[in-house]
Amino acid sequence: MAGSEYDSFLFYVTDGVFELPQLTFRIQSRPPTLNMTSRGPLEVFPDVDQPITPRVLRSVTDDVVQSRTIIYTVVAAPKRGQLQVKDAREATDLTSFTQHEVNYGAIVYRPLVNGTDLPWGGIVDSIGLEVSTAYAETLRGVVLPVNISYANLNDDNAHALIKSLPLRVVEDGAAPVTRRHIDDRPLLRRLALVGVNDIDYTVVEEPPHGRLSLSRRKNSISNYSLSRSDIFGGVVMYVHDGSDTTDDYFRFAIKLQTAGGEVVEIDHVITINVTIQPINDEPFELKTLSPKLWVLQVTKFQ
Repeated sequence: MAGSEYDSFLFYVTDGVFELPQLTFRIQSRPPTLNMTSRGPLEVFPDVDQPITPRVLRSVTDDVVQSRTIIYTVVAAPKRGQLQVKDAREATDLTSFTQHEVNYGAIVYRPLVNGTDLPWGGIVDSIGLEVSTAYAETLRGVVLPVNISYANLNDDNAHALIKSLPLRVVEDGAAPVTRRHIDDRPLLRRLALVGVNDIDYTVVEEPPHGRLSLSRRKNSISNYSLSRSDIFGGVVMYVHDGSDTTDDYFRFAIKLQTAGGEVVEIDHVITINVTIQPINDEPFELKTLSPKLWVLQVTKFQ
Protein backbone atom coordinates (compact mmCIF):
# COMPACT_ATOMS: atom_id res chain seq x y z
CA MET A 1 0.00 0.00 0.00
CA ALA A 2 2.99 2.30 -0.35
CA GLY A 3 1.98 5.76 -1.56
CA SER A 4 -1.75 5.28 -1.07
CA GLU A 5 -4.14 5.53 1.88
CA TYR A 6 -6.69 3.23 0.26
CA ASP A 7 -6.50 -0.27 -1.19
CA SER A 8 -8.64 -3.38 -1.56
CA PHE A 9 -8.61 -7.02 -2.56
CA LEU A 10 -11.20 -9.48 -3.88
CA PHE A 11 -12.06 -12.80 -2.26
CA TYR A 12 -14.59 -15.63 -2.29
CA VAL A 13 -16.20 -17.52 0.58
CA THR A 14 -17.05 -21.20 0.16
CA ASP A 15 -17.73 -24.23 2.32
CA GLY A 16 -16.65 -26.59 -0.46
CA VAL A 17 -20.19 -26.95 -1.81
CA PHE A 18 -21.72 -23.48 -1.86
CA GLU A 19 -19.98 -20.28 -2.88
CA LEU A 20 -20.93 -16.65 -2.24
CA PRO A 21 -20.60 -13.98 -4.92
CA GLN A 22 -17.28 -12.19 -5.17
CA LEU A 23 -16.64 -9.89 -2.21
CA THR A 24 -14.40 -6.83 -1.82
CA PHE A 25 -12.30 -6.16 1.27
CA ARG A 26 -11.53 -2.44 1.45
CA ILE A 27 -8.57 -1.06 3.40
CA GLN A 28 -7.90 2.46 4.60
CA SER A 29 -4.46 3.17 6.05
CA ARG A 30 -2.87 6.05 7.94
CA PRO A 31 0.68 6.73 9.09
CA PRO A 32 1.55 5.67 12.67
CA THR A 33 1.85 8.26 15.42
CA LEU A 34 4.90 8.28 17.69
CA ASN A 35 4.48 9.43 21.30
CA MET A 36 6.66 9.58 24.39
CA THR A 37 5.21 8.18 27.63
CA SER A 38 8.24 8.95 29.82
CA ARG A 39 11.26 11.20 29.46
CA GLY A 40 13.14 11.36 32.73
CA PRO A 41 14.61 12.53 34.89
CA LEU A 42 17.50 10.08 34.96
CA GLU A 43 18.68 10.00 38.59
CA VAL A 44 22.32 8.95 38.81
CA PHE A 45 24.48 8.02 41.81
CA PRO A 46 28.12 9.18 41.45
CA ASP A 47 30.61 6.56 40.26
CA VAL A 48 27.82 4.07 39.43
CA ASP A 49 26.57 3.19 35.94
CA GLN A 50 22.88 4.11 35.72
CA PRO A 51 20.76 1.97 33.36
CA ILE A 52 18.34 3.92 31.19
CA THR A 53 15.09 2.00 31.63
CA PRO A 54 11.54 2.45 30.30
CA ARG A 55 10.64 4.14 33.58
CA VAL A 56 12.65 7.16 32.44
CA LEU A 57 12.67 6.81 28.64
CA ARG A 58 9.86 5.18 26.68
CA SER A 59 8.32 5.86 23.29
CA VAL A 60 5.39 4.03 21.70
CA THR A 61 3.38 4.14 18.51
CA ASP A 62 -0.38 3.86 18.27
CA ASP A 63 -0.04 0.40 16.69
CA VAL A 64 -2.00 -2.35 18.42
CA VAL A 65 1.16 -4.46 18.40
CA GLN A 66 4.33 -2.57 19.35
CA SER A 67 6.56 -4.24 16.77
CA ARG A 68 8.18 -1.24 15.09
CA THR A 69 11.83 -0.47 15.81
CA ILE A 70 12.03 2.88 17.59
CA ILE A 71 15.40 4.61 17.27
CA TYR A 72 16.90 7.29 19.53
CA THR A 73 19.53 9.44 17.83
CA VAL A 74 21.81 11.46 20.12
CA VAL A 75 21.94 15.05 18.85
CA ALA A 76 23.44 16.58 22.02
CA ALA A 77 25.72 14.30 24.04
CA PRO A 78 25.85 14.62 27.85
CA LYS A 79 28.62 16.86 29.22
CA ARG A 80 28.98 15.29 32.69
CA GLY A 81 28.84 11.63 31.63
CA GLN A 82 28.86 9.13 28.77
CA LEU A 83 26.23 6.99 27.08
CA GLN A 84 27.50 3.43 26.71
CA VAL A 85 26.38 -0.12 26.11
CA LYS A 86 26.27 -2.05 29.39
CA ASP A 87 29.37 -4.22 29.99
CA ALA A 88 30.95 -3.07 26.72
CA ARG A 89 34.69 -3.72 26.47
CA GLU A 90 35.35 -0.34 24.89
CA ALA A 91 34.10 2.90 26.43
CA THR A 92 32.66 4.29 23.19
CA ASP A 93 30.12 7.10 23.26
CA LEU A 94 26.82 6.03 21.71
CA THR A 95 25.31 8.02 18.87
CA SER A 96 22.09 5.99 18.65
CA PHE A 97 20.19 3.18 20.37
CA THR A 98 16.75 1.56 20.24
CA GLN A 99 13.76 1.28 22.56
CA HIS A 100 14.33 -2.48 22.57
CA GLU A 101 17.81 -1.92 24.07
CA VAL A 102 16.33 0.44 26.65
CA ASN A 103 13.66 -2.11 27.59
CA TYR A 104 16.36 -4.68 28.36
CA GLY A 105 18.59 -2.31 30.33
CA ALA A 106 21.39 -2.46 27.77
CA ILE A 107 22.06 1.31 27.69
CA VAL A 108 23.75 3.02 30.66
CA TYR A 109 24.78 6.54 31.62
CA ARG A 110 28.27 6.60 33.18
CA PRO A 111 28.89 9.71 35.34
CA LEU A 112 32.28 11.38 34.95
CA VAL A 113 31.96 13.71 37.97
CA ASN A 114 32.00 12.66 41.63
CA GLY A 115 29.42 15.19 42.82
CA THR A 116 31.11 15.94 46.14
CA ASP A 117 30.69 19.71 45.66
CA LEU A 118 26.88 19.38 45.52
CA PRO A 119 26.23 16.01 47.20
CA TRP A 120 22.49 16.42 47.84
CA GLY A 121 21.34 19.14 45.44
CA GLY A 122 22.91 17.30 42.54
CA ILE A 123 24.80 18.12 39.37
CA VAL A 124 22.63 18.77 36.31
CA ASP A 125 23.22 17.21 32.90
CA SER A 126 21.05 16.40 29.89
CA ILE A 127 20.88 14.30 26.72
CA GLY A 128 19.38 15.72 23.50
CA LEU A 129 17.55 13.14 21.36
CA GLU A 130 15.55 12.64 18.20
CA VAL A 131 13.08 9.74 18.18
CA SER A 132 12.09 8.05 14.94
CA THR A 133 10.40 4.97 13.52
CA ALA A 134 9.29 3.86 10.07
CA TYR A 135 6.58 6.02 8.41
CA ALA A 136 5.98 8.13 11.56
CA GLU A 137 6.87 11.79 12.00
CA THR A 138 10.17 12.15 13.88
CA LEU A 139 10.07 13.64 17.38
CA ARG A 140 12.67 16.39 17.58
CA GLY A 141 13.97 18.46 20.47
CA VAL A 142 13.54 15.67 23.03
CA VAL A 143 15.61 16.31 26.16
CA LEU A 144 16.31 13.69 28.81
CA PRO A 145 17.28 15.55 32.02
CA VAL A 146 19.99 13.98 34.22
CA ASN A 147 20.67 14.58 37.91
CA ILE A 148 23.83 13.28 39.63
CA SER A 149 23.50 13.15 43.43
CA TYR A 150 24.44 11.04 46.44
CA ALA A 151 20.73 11.00 47.30
CA ASN A 152 19.90 9.14 44.08
CA LEU A 153 19.47 5.59 45.37
CA ASN A 154 16.80 3.87 43.27
CA ASP A 155 15.61 0.55 41.87
CA ASP A 156 17.96 0.76 38.89
CA ASN A 157 21.23 1.25 40.82
CA ALA A 158 20.54 -0.15 44.31
CA HIS A 159 21.91 -3.58 43.35
CA ALA A 160 25.38 -2.02 42.95
CA LEU A 161 25.20 -0.18 46.28
CA ILE A 162 23.42 -2.59 48.64
CA LYS A 163 24.00 -6.31 48.29
CA SER A 164 21.12 -8.52 49.41
CA LEU A 165 20.34 -12.22 49.66
CA PRO A 166 16.90 -13.61 50.58
CA LEU A 167 16.35 -14.41 54.23
CA ARG A 168 15.64 -18.14 54.66
CA VAL A 169 13.45 -19.51 57.43
CA VAL A 170 11.50 -22.72 58.10
CA GLU A 171 7.72 -22.58 58.30
CA ASP A 172 6.57 -21.20 61.70
CA GLY A 173 10.21 -20.47 62.54
CA ALA A 174 12.37 -17.39 63.03
CA ALA A 175 15.66 -16.08 61.66
CA PRO A 176 17.79 -12.96 62.32
CA VAL A 177 18.25 -10.21 59.75
CA THR A 178 22.00 -9.92 59.16
CA ARG A 179 24.53 -8.35 56.83
CA ARG A 180 23.82 -11.13 54.32
CA HIS A 181 20.39 -9.61 53.81
CA ILE A 182 21.38 -5.92 53.88
CA ASP A 183 25.03 -5.39 53.05
CA ASP A 184 25.27 -1.61 52.75
CA ARG A 185 29.07 -1.37 52.92
CA PRO A 186 29.45 -0.44 49.20
CA LEU A 187 26.99 2.42 49.74
CA LEU A 188 28.61 3.60 52.97
CA ARG A 189 32.10 3.60 51.40
CA ARG A 190 30.92 6.01 48.71
CA LEU A 191 28.92 8.14 51.15
CA ALA A 192 32.02 8.60 53.33
CA LEU A 193 33.28 11.01 50.65
CA VAL A 194 30.49 13.45 51.61
CA GLY A 195 30.68 13.03 55.39
CA VAL A 196 28.07 10.30 55.95
CA ASN A 197 29.17 7.94 58.73
CA ASP A 198 25.98 5.99 59.51
CA ILE A 199 22.72 4.75 58.00
CA ASP A 200 19.43 4.31 59.83
CA TYR A 201 16.62 2.00 58.69
CA THR A 202 12.91 2.50 59.33
CA VAL A 203 10.42 -0.36 58.94
CA VAL A 204 7.80 1.00 56.54
CA GLU A 205 6.11 -2.30 55.64
CA GLU A 206 5.84 -5.32 57.90
CA PRO A 207 5.90 -8.82 56.34
CA PRO A 208 2.39 -9.93 55.29
CA HIS A 209 3.01 -13.50 56.56
CA GLY A 210 4.99 -12.80 59.69
CA ARG A 211 6.38 -10.05 61.89
CA LEU A 212 9.62 -8.29 62.71
CA SER A 213 10.65 -8.07 66.34
CA LEU A 214 13.64 -7.29 68.52
CA SER A 215 15.20 -10.46 69.91
CA ARG A 216 12.02 -12.54 69.28
CA ARG A 217 9.83 -10.37 71.47
CA LYS A 218 6.12 -10.17 70.77
CA ASN A 219 6.14 -6.48 69.95
CA SER A 220 6.04 -5.25 66.37
CA ILE A 221 8.72 -2.80 65.24
CA SER A 222 6.75 -1.11 62.47
CA ASN A 223 7.96 2.52 62.03
CA TYR A 224 10.90 1.80 64.35
CA SER A 225 14.19 3.49 63.50
CA LEU A 226 16.95 0.88 63.54
CA SER A 227 20.69 1.44 63.49
CA ARG A 228 23.18 -0.61 61.51
CA SER A 229 24.31 -2.25 64.77
CA ASP A 230 20.72 -3.39 65.43
CA ILE A 231 20.56 -5.14 62.08
CA PHE A 232 24.10 -6.45 61.78
CA GLY A 233 24.13 -7.54 65.41
CA GLY A 234 21.33 -10.02 64.78
CA VAL A 235 18.88 -8.14 67.03
CA VAL A 236 16.15 -7.83 64.39
CA MET A 237 14.27 -11.11 63.93
CA TYR A 238 11.84 -12.24 61.25
CA VAL A 239 9.17 -14.52 62.72
CA HIS A 240 6.96 -16.51 60.35
CA ASP A 241 3.26 -16.82 61.21
CA GLY A 242 3.03 -20.55 60.39
CA SER A 243 0.79 -20.03 57.36
CA ASP A 244 1.07 -22.22 54.28
CA THR A 245 3.26 -19.76 52.37
CA THR A 246 6.59 -20.17 50.63
CA ASP A 247 7.70 -16.54 50.31
CA ASP A 248 7.37 -13.22 52.10
CA TYR A 249 9.00 -9.78 52.22
CA PHE A 250 9.41 -6.62 54.30
CA ARG A 251 10.63 -3.11 53.51
CA PHE A 252 12.97 -0.50 55.01
CA ALA A 253 13.31 3.22 54.30
CA ILE A 254 16.75 4.82 54.60
CA LYS A 255 18.07 7.87 56.44
CA LEU A 256 21.69 9.02 56.21
CA GLN A 257 23.48 10.43 59.24
CA THR A 258 26.37 12.82 58.57
CA ALA A 259 29.26 13.50 60.94
CA GLY A 260 27.94 17.04 61.36
CA GLY A 261 24.55 15.82 62.59
CA GLU A 262 22.68 16.37 59.30
CA VAL A 263 19.95 13.83 58.46
CA VAL A 264 19.30 13.09 54.79
CA GLU A 265 16.21 11.09 53.84
CA ILE A 266 16.48 8.92 50.73
CA ASP A 267 13.45 8.49 48.48
CA HIS A 268 13.96 4.75 48.09
CA VAL A 269 12.64 1.69 49.89
CA ILE A 270 14.70 -1.50 50.26
CA THR A 271 12.81 -4.78 49.91
CA ILE A 272 14.10 -7.86 51.74
CA ASN A 273 12.70 -11.07 50.30
CA VAL A 274 12.02 -14.09 52.50
CA THR A 275 12.10 -17.73 51.38
CA ILE A 276 10.10 -20.07 53.61
CA GLN A 277 10.84 -23.78 53.76
CA PRO A 278 7.60 -25.73 54.25
CA ILE A 279 7.40 -28.58 56.74
CA ASN A 280 4.98 -31.52 56.97
CA ASP A 281 3.44 -30.68 53.58
CA GLU A 282 2.00 -33.68 51.77
CA PRO A 283 3.74 -34.35 48.45
CA PHE A 284 1.86 -33.97 45.17
CA GLU A 285 0.52 -37.17 43.62
CA LEU A 286 -0.44 -37.74 39.98
CA LYS A 287 -3.81 -39.45 40.04
CA THR A 288 -4.13 -39.97 36.27
CA LEU A 289 -1.40 -42.52 35.58
CA SER A 290 -2.09 -42.86 31.83
CA PRO A 291 -3.38 -39.52 30.57
CA LYS A 292 -4.96 -39.51 27.08
CA LEU A 293 -6.46 -36.86 24.82
CA TRP A 294 -9.06 -37.84 22.18
CA VAL A 295 -9.33 -35.56 19.11
CA LEU A 296 -12.13 -35.62 16.52
CA GLN A 297 -10.80 -35.77 12.97
CA VAL A 298 -12.73 -33.58 10.51
CA THR A 299 -12.83 -34.19 6.74
CA LYS A 300 -11.22 -31.42 4.70
CA PHE A 301 -13.02 -30.33 1.53
CA GLN A 302 -10.92 -29.31 -1.46
